[in-house]
Amino acid sequence: MALLQSQKRAVELAHGNLFDIFGNYDAVSRRAAIKSLYHEDGIIYEPYGVIIKGHDAIDKRVQEILEQNVDWEFKTVGPVKQMQDLVFIAWTFGPKGKVALEGTDHIIVENGKIKVLYGLLGDQADVKL
Repeated sequence: MALLQSQKRAVELAHGNLFDIFGNYDAVSRRAAIKSLYHEDGIIYEPYGVIIKGHDAIDKRVQEILEQNVDWEFKTVGPVKQMQDLVFIAWTFGPKGKVALEGTDHIIVENGKIKVLYGLLGDQADVKL
């Protein structure tokens, strides 16, 4: 496994996942971003035992989230942080101008793409990075 050496790539992956995938209401460009940023067998672990594996499942889950939260947006909280092949980003999600949810993504990168993402919400995300 090649370690992630570039802070620039760490930011591209974290911001791309947040804005180009989870915050993207356009299905075509979102699907292209998933292919660009995730391994084909990439996995997302959400709270409460939810496991999402592969491009199709990731796209389906994001579509569900966006359909339930029309016109909501993500915002970053602080900078993207990186340690070797681990990337961390804190964020908020809610209607424009409001915060309904806070979270952090803990991303494992392999060969320049997201292999595993752990999404922590609310109190779970209250980790000082």
